[in-house]
Amino acid sequence: MVFLQKKEKKIQIYDSNNYVNSLYLRFEVKDKPGVLSQITKQLAKYKISIQRLIQIPDNSKKKASIIIITHNVKEYFSKKCLNSFRSNKNIIKKPIVIRLF
Repeated sequence: MVFLQKKEKKIQIYDSNNYVNSLYLRFEVKDKPGVLSQITKQLAKYKISIQRLIQIPDNSKKKASIIIITHNVKEYFSKKCLNSFRSNKNIIKKPIVIRLF
């Protein structure tokens, strides 16, 4: 009886930080000068490029919705950037994030 040995294949661990996709981001912010600039500066810091941007003001409540669709970005940068928004007092709610495929 002869047994053939098969070479074991090494399994590479999937690193989700290298995953690339575009993002839909929705921010509920205080409607005052400079808030959009704060958001776009953070995006630029983490190499996230904007494809489309819409700002919808709600004058009665003095807030606005900012909707951003990004170009493709690595998951690592998107996670870091989104965490950086936690300390921004002008962002009213946690941003909504949808990964676009």
